[in-house]
Amino acid sequence: MAVTIGDWPLKDVIYTIIVGLLMLMACFEWFLWLAAFMYCLIKVFGKAEHWSIRALCLVVGSAFVLLRCIFLPIMIVTLPLPPAVANWWPEAVTSFLQWFAFWSFSILLTVPWLFCIYQLVTNHLGRTKRIKRVLDDYTAPKVVVVMPCYREEPDVLISAIDSVVECDYPAPCIHVFLSFDGEQVDELYLNTLGLLGVPTTLDSYPNCIDVIYKGVRITVSRFSHGGKRQCQKSTFELIDRVYADYIKQNDNIFILFIDSDCILDRVCLQNFVYDMELSPGNSRKMLAMTGVITSTTKKHSIITLLQDMEYIHGQLFERTVESGCGSVTCLPGALTMLRFSAFRRMAKYYFADKAEECDDLFDYAKCHLGEDRWLTHLFMIGAKQRYQIQMCTSAFCKTEAVQTYASLVKQRRRWFLGFITNEVCMLTDWRLWKRYPALILVRFMQNTIRTTALLFFVMVLALLTTTASVRNLPVGFMAVSLGLNWLLMLYFGAKLKRFKIWFYPLMFVLNPLFNWYYMVYGILTAGQRTWGGPRADAAAADMHTTAREAAEQAERQGDELNIVPETFKPAKEARAIVRENQGPGIPIVRKRSVVRPPDVVDGQFSGPRNIKGTMYTTRRHLQHAEPISEQANPWPAYDADGTLTHGGEGDAYMSDEDKRKYAIAHQARRLRLEQRPRTGPGLNARWHNSPQANETSQGRNQVDEVGIAF
Repeated sequence: MAVTIGDWPLKDVIYTIIVGLLMLMACFEWFLWLAAFMYCLIKVFGKAEHWSIRALCLVVGSAFVLLRCIFLPIMIVTLPLPPAVANWWPEAVTSFLQWFAFWSFSILLTVPWLFCIYQLVTNHLGRTKRIKRVLDDYTAPKVVVVMPCYREEPDVLISAIDSVVECDYPAPCIHVFLSFDGEQVDELYLNTLGLLGVPTTLDSYPNCIDVIYKGVRITVSRFSHGGKRQCQKSTFELIDRVYADYIKQNDNIFILFIDSDCILDRVCLQNFVYDMELSPGNSRKMLAMTGVITSTTKKHSIITLLQDMEYIHGQLFERTVESGCGSVTCLPGALTMLRFSAFRRMAKYYFADKAEECDDLFDYAKCHLGEDRWLTHLFMIGAKQRYQIQMCTSAFCKTEAVQTYASLVKQRRRWFLGFITNEVCMLTDWRLWKRYPALILVRFMQNTIRTTALLFFVMVLALLTTTASVRNLPVGFMAVSLGLNWLLMLYFGAKLKRFKIWFYPLMFVLNPLFNWYYMVYGILTAGQRTWGGPRADAAAADMHTTAREAAEQAERQGDELNIVPETFKPAKEARAIVRENQGPGIPIVRKRSVVRPPDVVDGQFSGPRNIKGTMYTTRRHLQHAEPISEQANPWPAYDADGTLTHGGEGDAYMSDEDKRKYAIAHQARRLRLEQRPRTGPGLNARWHNSPQANETSQGRNQVDEVGIAF
């Protein structure tokens, strides 16, 4: 005989208590996410520089609250509760809400999944070499690698350098800028120089040293300590000086940002360059690309396993979906390649000391904690069209996974605060809605259903305790969400030979609990700082402490949010007053913090430059060239209707798989054009090389004469 308490069986009582606790956690998370999102919208509304931002704040905020409030009763009626509780809900209301939940969630999950499948079919996935022709000094564009370093382990740093110089890419076309964040000549600096072949017995060392290491030019620099972005800024200024003459007439330099603990895959560089420059029919309009960052570890645990699966799913699914919608929304500093000419135009906005202009913690999180997303926002506005900021699914690198749960929580809090502040700024930028409508709509809808994953744990618990049978659960909903994602992870694991990600259901069940704690901890600790006031030991700016120094002090204390951003502007103004009293200076102007890139950067990126009306020509096509009359035409051929014909120099770079996909796309385009009515004369039959290009191109080794070499 079953034990009962009143009219309830004992197992239903225990089950209801457990589910009740989980429901309280889910509702608390639901409320915190709603409150945090609305708080950021209110902040953006108050800081808005344009009326359209305030209008979008009202529209986005109203739609967000409405959809979140609809999902709250759905959360309740969808759960498998004991009959004594489930009978309280009207049957008609329950049926409607379950129907609405199934179709809304299915659409929100299936549509991105289809975008992902489309991207995987039309793009190459894997670590295989895509350029079948051997690149040389004249066919390979120049790649400048920026690697900032601060207190890194010597063996880890050398492993990162070796992974770059040993890439399957012409060594003369790689230039590594290894930049130390600090001017002191410490043990790390000397050990690194020694491993690079520089004598370590010198009395003094210049701040900038050129080294040839395994055939690759490496510029080792020491800059005053100022943080990662300041180190990148100083490095960029050095690069701009070194390549000043070359970039005036050439647009074939790419800059790769990586971390000092990242290990590049052997074909990472050439696969990046293939997608951005060398693929057949490439218009050379690609501005930026990010690759696939995977995690590696020397000590395996459940935390490192979950991180590995999360990295693969987050990039190969979520970023691939964004790429299919027009642009990725985050270019991570750990692995991002940019067209140098485009980055030069955005550098002054990206490297501006935004910390000095922070009014509050919102500004600090947006510009300091979320600097990668801020750079992406700049590029998305600067791009003239969609699909200029993409995901390269064949460029891989490895980074060390976080080992301890405490470090993981701090990392995710930093990511979360940078994400939510920049996400709201993007959703309230009308220019993004106009240029990337599908992308911004997908991002908005994903934000509305965020924090509902904890409910799947309740459904699994219901099956394990036999409280609910399979027919009483939303099996279709579970199959769509878990099944489609698991199917992709099975494919990713087989394709990449990373079979441990086949344990995706483990992540599907456990990650909601981890994410719940990340969000609650991040919001409450930020809220404690915002509403409860700073602690007594909080870092603040003053006459002798800049905003950047205050941020570094907080990081050294172990809590990067233990700061007082409200002191940043007054301290800067006070220092400006002192300088003005000591002599003529710049008038004091109090600037408002901005929530979106300025209008001056809107659409300022252009395609490859033409030289005297001809197609842009680089030195690598003209070096040691035969006379034009005898030289084979290096450019792709065009039919009279303007379609690209198969053949030409680009085919030499194509793999068999790329040739097959290219032929299918070419055939589909031809069929569309045949059905289109012709309204004018055809295009010129073929583009030709220009003799004028020879007069304006410069030697690609011209810049190698700059600097001190060992």
